[in-house]
Amino acid sequence: MAFQQPILNPSVPFSGPIFGGLSEGKMVLIQGIVQTFVKSFGVNLRCGNGDIAFHFNPRFNNGRLMVVCNTEQNGRWGAEERTYHMPFQPGNYFEVIISVRGHCYQVSVNGQHFLEYRHRLPLHTVQILEIKGDVTVNCINFTSPSVSNVFAQPVFRVPPPSRKKMKNFPGHVSAALHNFPMTVANPVVPFQAAIPGTISRARKITIVGNVPFHANSFHIDLKNSMTGNIALHINPRLRERALVRNTQMQGIWGSEERHLSTLPFMPGQAFQMEIMNTRNCYQISVNGLRVFDYVHRIPANQVDQLQIAGDVTLSYVQY
Repeated sequence: MAFQQPILNPSVPFSGPIFGGLSEGKMVLIQGIVQTFVKSFGVNLRCGNGDIAFHFNPRFNNGRLMVVCNTEQNGRWGAEERTYHMPFQPGNYFEVIISVRGHCYQVSVNGQHFLEYRHRLPLHTVQILEIKGDVTVNCINFTSPSVSNVFAQPVFRVPPPSRKKMKNFPGHVSAALHNFPMTVANPVVPFQAAIPGTISRARKITIVGNVPFHANSFHIDLKNSMTGNIALHINPRLRERALVRNTQMQGIWGSEERHLSTLPFMPGQAFQMEIMNTRNCYQISVNGLRVFDYVHRIPANQVDQLQIAGDVTLSYVQY
């Protein structure tokens, strides 16, 4: 199964490939905002030949609220399936998860099961995701069949090498296993996780999230679970337009680092942050741009915990 990076803040209308196509167990996650003066918007799972296997279409026209699902084949629409319960609100955030099952697409909205749509075209023909209409999209994410249940905030590990191959790794087998990342899809905030084997040299933490429109601040901490010391505190403060970095030892904060030419986080925008541990410092990038380095004040090998809290939603965390 091909891995596909999250897509952040795409323009709408959006059309993009689904790497590896669809298969049972795969999920498509879409986070965004319904525009205030919405008439309708649509999500299409389109086949390589142009057919639409699944058309998901919330409609707000003239106050008659409905969600229409359908399939288009050879230029002709089939029989509509209509639902008159509307889980979307103008001006509000939403999260749609389309889960591919053997007999149908299961759709949830904001964590609640919404509908099922039985397949009319073969799964393997679907190659393209489209989003159109009166909606702003913050994040599109794809999870592979190895993620069994996104609603339970699954944690899954990249399959490790066999024990036979482990003899090629230096050190103990368990230490080698720590090099394989843990991934959490769609976790709840506040989020806390133990970092297997502490944070090692050249280890990367990836966080994909969204900053709500009315956000004040949020923080990301790399900690030691025994002492409570915070080796790296990253604290975007949206109203101050500041990105504060600091370390806390024995309950006492050190000197803040604040200087940045621009703030890489914006209300209503998704982001992808990467934290790379190097010999002398943490290197932090946001949306592919390196924004600051933070020189170690506490040895990185003491860090064994990741915490995220505040005004932020999360789509994907890998550590």
